[in-house]
Amino acid sequence: MVRIRSGVAVAGFLATAIATVGMLTAQAADAPLRHRSTAHDGRATPAGAASPTALPGGSGQGPRVVYSLGRHHVWLVDAHEHVLRGYDVQAPGVSPATGTHRVFARAAGNAVLFASTDGVNVGFTGDPEISTSAIREAPSDAAVLWQHAPMGSLVVVVP
Repeated sequence: MVRIRSGVAVAGFLATAIATVGMLTAQAADAPLRHRSTAHDGRATPAGAASPTALPGGSGQGPRVVYSLGRHHVWLVDAHEHVLRGYDVQAPGVSPATGTHRVFARAAGNAVLFASTDGVNVGFTGDPEISTSAIREAPSDAAVLWQHAPMGSLVVVVP
C-alpha cells in the first residue's frame, strides 16, 4: 500500500486551488469591460433634468480628473469647466480616499497613479493585467486620460 504524507496531499490541494483561481482570474480579465463612454460637448444639462453622468457639484475647479466612488464614473474637465469626456469604470479592490490628489506616477502609456491607500498605490489603467488597486477603464478612455493627466495633475475623488 502506498502512503501519501498529509503535507504532500495538502500541497496538491493547494496547487489545484491556486490553478483554479488563476484560471478564473484569466477568464475575468478577458471578459469585456462594461462601460459607457460618452464625449460631452460642454453644454449644461437643462434645469430640472438630472443626468446620471452630470459632473458632481463640489468637485473642484480648473483642469482635473473627477472620479466618483459611488457612480464608478470618471470626468475629464478642462480649464473652462467643460467636461471633455465622461465614462464608466470598473472599481478597484482598494479605493482611494475622497478629496483632491495629484498624479505622482505614470507608466506604460496607460497607467496614471494618484493616491495611496494603506501603502497600496491606486490609479487608472486600461491594462487588464494590472493589480486590483487599478481603476480599470477601456483602452480608448485610458489613452485620453493619459493625455489629459500629466504628472502633477489634479484628481478629485468624490463619494
